[in-house]
Amino acid sequence: MDQKKHITEKQGKIIGMAAAGILLLAVCLSAHLSNAFQKVLTYMTDRFFCSLLPAAYYGEDVSFTADIRSEFLPAMAELEIEEDESYDDFGLADNRNQGEDLNGDKNETASAEPLPDASASDAEDGSTTEQAAEDTPSEEEILPAESFHVLPVSYNGTTYSMAQIADYDFLVNNVFAIDKSASVTDEEMDGANLMAQDMSIDLSGEDYKVLIYHTHGSEAFADSREGVIEDTIIGVGDTLTQLLEEYGIKVYHDRTVYDVVDGKLDRSYAYDLASEGIDRILAEHPSIEVVIDLHRDGVRDDVHLVTDIDGRPTAKIMFLNGVSRSRKNGDLEHLYNPNKIANLAFSLQMYLEGKKISNDYVRKIYVKMYRFNLEKRPRSTLIEAGAQTNTLEEEKNAMIPLAAILYSVLSGGE
Repeated sequence: MDQKKHITEKQGKIIGMAAAGILLLAVCLSAHLSNAFQKVLTYMTDRFFCSLLPAAYYGEDVSFTADIRSEFLPAMAELEIEEDESYDDFGLADNRNQGEDLNGDKNETASAEPLPDASASDAEDGSTTEQAAEDTPSEEEILPAESFHVLPVSYNGTTYSMAQIADYDFLVNNVFAIDKSASVTDEEMDGANLMAQDMSIDLSGEDYKVLIYHTHGSEAFADSREGVIEDTIIGVGDTLTQLLEEYGIKVYHDRTVYDVVDGKLDRSYAYDLASEGIDRILAEHPSIEVVIDLHRDGVRDDVHLVTDIDGRPTAKIMFLNGVSRSRKNGDLEHLYNPNKIANLAFSLQMYLEGKKISNDYVRKIYVKMYRFNLEKRPRSTLIEAGAQTNTLEEEKNAMIPLAAILYSVLSGGE
């Protein structure tokens, strides 16, 4: 790079940071401004920071906008803003109302890469997304999946050895992605112990065994029709419910839209509202042993989380865990989770089963410092299926291998 050009760019960044500071000050004073102007400032500030910070710091396949908001712009949490499909699905305001720590800790000594890897290769050479596009069959070659009956799933991926799984360094570098704000213990990354946990359940009988719900039920996709609930993540949950029931698993699908209040998108208390709903359902149906919070992720518009499985374009999935521990402040007692080890075991066993199906289908298990209502049951999981850039077909196709994974783990590999 030309030295003169390099200096010019550096000066530009300094000027940019100064401008960002002015924007931040304006946002902090925005209580005296109109709602419309607040929204404009919020949007401008988010986008400005996203353009300044290198993508490599936050990764490519998990939306980093909300992380920026939580670290640099906590005052913006109180603003009323419109839905922006690129915002992180966990939501700054949701974490605040869970009592989550938003102290802006930006520790650079994290023991692992802070974010999952699926599109890290996209950022490096574009090979993952481009290859998926090249390998995606033409329309006449795609197997029909609109009925979404249980279909045979080919196993063309990778099987890790127990020696690999029992290796701490292997797990944190190849299986888990530890968020920079979170801290994990040796016990939590003890692969042998996690694999020894029995995640199987008795699938017989007519009582409900699995609860599927959606903290952010309004999440939609690239080709979703506005106002059509079947085109949202809830519709994807309908497909997963149908497939699991074809496996003989009784499912309670909670189709409540927890992130819409009085007809408006409002994620300020979505996790709290979902928690109340879960508790009510579990009290009414104590036979439920598995709790699934099904989401879709939020990514940059140029990221497409898709792979090919058995001739079907399939959205990639990611399991998420919360360890209720901050790297800066230690254990978060107000987010105590007695089922944390079992949650991790459930994610690991499902991840490994998914890896056997395809190397590209499951992204790294993402570990954050929060809890995300995973304390409800030992077999609780939060699953990110694709993102806003995926099509509804890709999303529903992703439920075919996911149902196979769940059946395999819950049946004990029958």
